[in-house]
Amino acid sequence: MPPSNPPTISNPLRILVLTTSPSTPLPQLIEGSELPLETPYYSTTLPIWHDTISNLQEWRTEWLAPEAGEVIQSIGAWVVVIRKPSSAQGEGEGETIETIRSTLSTIHGVLSHHREISNGYTAVDNDPLLSVVGMPQPLRPLLNMKNEEWEDLSLDCGGWEWIDSEAKGKNEFGENVGFERLKETLEANEWDGGDVDAENNINVFETELGLRDGSFASEGIEVETDAPGMHEAILDHQEDGGIENHGGNIQVEELESMMLKMQAIKEKGAGMADDERKHFAAKAVAEVMKSVESTD
Repeated sequence: MPPSNPPTISNPLRILVLTTSPSTPLPQLIEGSELPLETPYYSTTLPIWHDTISNLQEWRTEWLAPEAGEVIQSIGAWVVVIRKPSSAQGEGEGETIETIRSTLSTIHGVLSHHREISNGYTAVDNDPLLSVVGMPQPLRPLLNMKNEEWEDLSLDCGGWEWIDSEAKGKNEFGENVGFERLKETLEANEWDGGDVDAENNINVFETELGLRDGSFASEGIEVETDAPGMHEAILDHQEDGGIENHGGNIQVEELESMMLKMQAIKEKGAGMADDERKHFAAKAVAEVMKSVESTD
């Protein structure tokens, strides 16, 4: 029975929407930066990150890195959006069947890797939601592939659920299909992120380093050149009790290391959406601050 007063999840996990091309259309439900959900059991607003896998091997290498584990912990649903192929070879704007298979298998492999090295990477007890959404292909004729074949392919690549964006109503089992099914699976997922303190720390770094507007520079703090501005932000955090500052100055080597890491994360995030980019940057700074604290 639903609770009489459903709780509000204040620190939810994220949705990560992945495509292999910037031109791939997105379902309206997940094309924005947030998704409000209200069910008889809870209410929340889910942050949505977007990423384009332009090179699968490069993406795999980046996401296998140890520092990606913390980001993966904050993701409660992985939604891969593809344009249905017009042929097995992928003429037109759709991917090939092999590209789709490789993409789904690679993502699942990355998740399995982080699960193994962390004895269960998720912030909740269940595994994240894995959905693949097939969007319409404008070219004709389309690849003649039955819905059951798509379902089997998706399952074989790591337990993904196939959602046909063009399907309407219900299937033979009385279950919702199409976008209604996508909404239904998102509502049924576990979203409680749990670690409020970690999220608060990230928010502090976002504010102090001018990341709230989705950029890497605001209020005079330039990542590439303004070391004093960043230094001042760090010292302000130290004076507030975040890190004890022995001797009044952070070592030059530590500051240079921070600058290099921020520059690297800026270059890495050049193609990301603003919301996703700022979270990547904030987490990178958080890691640097941890290393500074450990050396004091």
